[in-house]
Amino acid sequence: MASAIAVTGCKRSATGQVVAVVNGEEVSLSELNGELKNAPTGGDKEVIRAAALQSLINRKLLVQQARDRGIDKDPDYLQQQRRMDDEVMIGMLGQQVTKNVPVPTAADIDRYIASHPEMFANRTVYAIDQIVFPLPADTSGLKALEADHTLDAVATRLRGMSIPFQRAPGKLDTVATPPQFLAQVNALPAGEPFVVATGGKGVVSVITGKESQPIAGEQARRIAAEAIRKTAVSEIAQKQLKQARDAAKIEYQPGFAPKTDAGKPAAAGANKT
Repeated sequence: MASAIAVTGCKRSATGQVVAVVNGEEVSLSELNGELKNAPTGGDKEVIRAAALQSLINRKLLVQQARDRGIDKDPDYLQQQRRMDDEVMIGMLGQQVTKNVPVPTAADIDRYIASHPEMFANRTVYAIDQIVFPLPADTSGLKALEADHTLDAVATRLRGMSIPFQRAPGKLDTVATPPQFLAQVNALPAGEPFVVATGGKGVVSVITGKESQPIAGEQARRIAAEAIRKTAVSEIAQKQLKQARDAAKIEYQPGFAPKTDAGKPAAAGANKT
């Protein structure tokens, strides 16, 4: 009798706040609502909800298979899980501390537009020829690219180094390009390649043309308002991080401490970085 009661008590059913049960694992109404937040808008709501639920069920089934294979105990999985948890927490912290960022005033927007002509009145879209390649583990050999003054020469150099690359036309928009970088690019001789490293890739570009495409009116004001907000959010994030580091006690194993201004490692037990 006791055994029968225990089995009955553990049995889960799709009722109330439980919309489905997958091999004994519940799918809650709140999970389904969370899934619907990322669903496409418009169309038949019942169809969209049904598709979202099936997507959730498929995910549960795949996760169950992964657990059966012991992936949830794999060190690589645990490391990636911790990183994703950190990123979610940081994202929610950012939303919390920046939710009260004030809406920029009309005067703020006017000042921003006037002080950033490269984004608005003088906005320019550059046509570029571009080579993209994965950065090798040892990047010292890439210094040789400084001697190449055409994109064809860069391509020849990369082939000689057995570095695969892709070459394609692209665009460089002054709306999204830092003015300091634009100044450096515009100071180069015509046809001179410039190199940027980003996301584990090297990008070598040459400007092949440009077109003036000014932005004005309501479009300019929307872009300016968003840029002002992003700047405010970034400043708040940097302030929060500085306060956290100033209050933190951070200890390093010898050899892992960051270099000081004098070029020497910080003390192993230093509480400032």
